[in-house]
Amino acid sequence: MLNSKMDNKNIGLLKNLFWLRNELDVYCLIAVNAESINKKGAGKSFWGLLQGSCLKLIALSICKIFECEKQNKQGRVKYELNSIDGVLRYLVNEKPSASDSSCVCDFICRYGHSPNEDELLSGLSSTVAGFKKKYENELKRFKTYRDKDVAHSEFKVAHSKLESNLDLPSYDVMERLFDFGADFYKLVSRAFISVVPCNLNSDRKVKVGLKRVLHELGLTDIKTEME
Repeated sequence: MLNSKMDNKNIGLLKNLFWLRNELDVYCLIAVNAESINKKGAGKSFWGLLQGSCLKLIALSICKIFECEKQNKQGRVKYELNSIDGVLRYLVNEKPSASDSSCVCDFICRYGHSPNEDELLSGLSSTVAGFKKKYENELKRFKTYRDKDVAHSEFKVAHSKLESNLDLPSYDVMERLFDFGADFYKLVSRAFISVVPCNLNSDRKVKVGLKRVLHELGLTDIKTEME
């Protein structure tokens, strides 16, 4: 399955997850060290702009990862996406055999229910649908923010609480959405493509680099995680 359409779609999903991981890290580091950064005085406007920009990018990335492929009346997809839905639709339509079904079972157990090994793809589809249903309201809020503020500047929204980002889900929710996407990518890599997946939670060079920058600015007790 290497270099197959499914492999390339899964790599596209990985790229979206990679950007989200870095955006979350930068946003988090600035947020948890905001008090110390502000005490330094210089550059407060820059750090505020960077944090706000990361929030916009986080919303865009989450929408990309969880976006559904739209079908016409004939059931054909006009624009294929490198999203969870895009990879899953290919799996369901092509029905490739799993070289390691335990990965699929583990994913279903973690996010859904006890798997039926005779109907793994059906169970996988139900698990993804159940997770998206569980976070339906949060995903809708990200999409609203993207559509009405980030991608467009809708007049009525410009003076609402959306502009100050107060209506967005918590950072904890953002991490949960990332974790689900990363786990889905890993199971496809192992179970259907038979490759070792990238570990998106290791070797986080952007986070390490930003921490060094903060240290160079004179911050000593640098926090790295949300409490």
